Amino acid sequence: MNSSSLLVSCLIILFVSAPNSFAADTLIVSGNPKAPPVVWEEYNKLVGVGPDIAKSILTELNLDYDIRVTGDWQQVQDKCKSGEIDMIVSAYKNDERAAYMAFSLPYLLQPTVIIVEKGKEFPFGRWESLIGKQGVSNIGESYGQKFDAFIQEKLSVQYLTFERAVEMLNRGEADYLIVDLYTALIYSRLLRGEDAITILDPPVITQPFHLSIGKSSPLVVQMPAINKKLYRLVNDGTVEKLFYEHFESWKNRIAKRSRYFNRASGIHSEEHDAYLKDQDAYEKERLGSLLMRSREGLPPAAE
Repeated sequence: MNSSSLLVSCLIILFVSAPNSFAADTLIVSGNPKAPPVVWEEYNKLVGVGPDIAKSILTELNLDYDIRVTGDWQQVQDKCKSGEIDMIVSAYKNDERAAYMAFSLPYLLQPTVIIVEKGKEFPFGRWESLIGKQGVSNIGESYGQKFDAFIQEKLSVQYLTFERAVEMLNRGEADYLIVDLYTALIYSRLLRGEDAITILDPPVITQPFHLSIGKSSPLVVQMPAINKKLYRLVNDGTVEKLFYEHFESWKNRIAKRSRYFNRASGIHSEEHDAYLKDQDAYEKERLGSLLMRSREGLPPAAE
């Protein structure tokens, strides 16, 4: 099995529903199935920081809800627009989405980064550094109004399933992958050797995640109450605690998967252990400041 096929197989293992009928008063909650540790699909259920926050708030409000997988990220957004979904557990805000979604307070900052194959790095200090190169990204992604417009006007970027985007990067069919930092850190733990990747600095952009509610949903009238409870969860450190719990869970998951990947790739355990120590130090530096900024970034009016 070549390295690209092995990689895709590992990713499919990593990103491993409820009944179709439901009561009319049951709120349908969904999200991006491939954005760990914030939200991802596991055994046909959505789990992660976002689902945990939604569960806590909606349960406290005594609302009947069902958190379910409803398709890929683009399909989730389309169903929110059509009214089939009431709440999305994590979404960046842009003008297109704001036309049919109401957004909560921010609850977690997330940098978007450029990743490349090891040995194929290029100087990256401005968005213009990407002009003339072939990029890939996950289907349905938005990276803020300004960068989305820049991509459309200046760059060549294909939006594909995450597995296909990664495959193109590793086959040399794409020069870079645009991805959220937290997902990139998880991805970089899986890959070593000839398939290792580099996260370029600085980030393309840093944006906050929000809960979002379809404007046609009856849930939208609950936004003030949702914001009040969400503010408390961010301010008292609950969101930060959830983030670390899910991120550590993924690190353990990756450790098990990477043993198989490393054996197949001929990577020695000593080399991989040294790499993981470097990753731990890098993550501690990057994540700590981001989570603190998420808490400090709450608007005072929400108190």
